[in-house]
Amino acid sequence: EIGSGLVGSEMCIRDRMMVAAMIGLFTMQSLATHYVCIALVGLGNSNIFSMLFTRALLHLPNRKNEVSGLMIMGLFGGTIFPLFMGIVSDWMQSQVGAVAVMSIGVLYLLSIIPAIRKD
Repeated sequence: EIGSGLVGSEMCIRDRMMVAAMIGLFTMQSLATHYVCIALVGLGNSNIFSMLFTRALLHLPNRKNEVSGLMIMGLFGGTIFPLFMGIVSDWMQSQVGAVAVMSIGVLYLLSIIPAIRKD
């Protein structure tokens, strides 16, 4: 059970890191701070794919090909989000639009973490 305690601690740190980074992107003006915040969001998101993929395979082990295909299709979102970030930034005439789109993704990830913790 030591391992499960570590996972919970890592999730807590990741949650806080993503929230702090998003707040920093909205409030800080320094370019260097923005780079750090973007790196923190990426670092916080990096664990999610492997955790969801493992959970999905454990849930449906006899359908691993389908699960793998669906998870890879989910990666397609990584090619769609930058497009939406650009569209919203152009519409708002500010990079705040891109940060708002990223915030939606972070809020979604934060909303599914409690379900992951239950399992």
